[in-house]
Formats: sequence, structure tokens, C-alpha cells
Amino acid sequence: MSCARWSDAALLNAVERDLTGWPLIRAARQISLKLSSEVGVQVKVKEKRLFMAAIQSCEFTVSGRCALGQSIRLTARQPGWLRRQPVRFCVSGHPAHPLAAHFNQFNSLRQTVSELDYRRFELVVTPGRWRCAVEPWTASEVICRLPPLRRYLRLEPHQRMLLLSTLHMVAQAMRRLP
Repeated sequence: MSCARWSDAALLNAVERDLTGWPLIRAARQISLKLSSEVGVQVKVKEKRLFMAAIQSCEFTVSGRCALGQSIRLTARQPGWLRRQPVRFCVSGHPAHPLAAHFNQFNSLRQTVSELDYRRFELVVTPGRWRCAVEPWTASEVICRLPPLRRYLRLEPHQRMLLLSTLHMVAQAMRRLP
């Protein structure tokens, strides 16, 4: 049996429909949208191959320049399992890192990320640059060969608002770095 590659165009078309109302720029394998004059979001498709299926998911990223001269990886931790509480940002498991402390002071960002249904939240800082990637549970597609099945998990309006607000607030927080 050949390993045929599934096209990510169908998923990008569905995500484009979910983002109706935003000014979108469609490229070959990604979608770009402008949240403001300074903040632009790129949407790319990631694929995870399974035995007789594949899971395609979208990764929403925002990036920019910063004055930090070291490599840092910031993640979000959800403290409660029964009730959602505001997330805590950590750098390598240490919430006392100056970048984590800077992000933990923004309560609206912590609350927004805690309400967002995400698979992965990651802020990577390299010398002179930063990049925040959020992979939501929605805006993904499951493709099976047997039985032939294709199911898209829609990006609901409330989750879309939380996702885009999170990316915009992260960009603002990075601009306010001392």
C-alpha cells in the first residue's frame, strides 16, 4: 500500500471559513491574518501520521523582535483539573524566571489562556527574536483510510475569539518587556 500524502488544502479551506470576517492572505501552505497594524498571525498545518489515519492540526503563530539575548522556552501550566484556574507561566518548570514573572503579572492573559482549549502553548525566545505558537484542540481534522472517514473539528466563535485575543495579548506583553 502506498503512503499517499493527504492535502492540507481542505483543512486550510475549513479554517478560512471559520475565520470569516478577518482580512486573510492565503499562501500555498499557510494563511496569514492581521490582528492590528503591528500583529500578524500565521496559520500552518501540522500533520501526525498514524497507522491507517492521520491527524492534521493548525498551529497559530505570532512572532517579533525583542531585546533578550538568551534562549528561553515559556510554557503555560493549568493548575486545576476540576475547575479551570488562571494558568501559570513557567520557564523550564521555574515560575520565578524573570520572563515567567513578567507574563504572570498579566491576569487577563492568564485568564484568557485558561479558558482556551489548547493542545500546546509555547513561547520560544532566541537572541533577538521571539515566537509564540498555540495549537488549539479545534481547527483540526481526522482522516482515516478504513473506514474512509474525514472529520473536521470546527473552530467555534468563542474559541476563535480567545485564541486571537491570546496571541494579541502575548504580542503586547512582549512589547512591554523591560
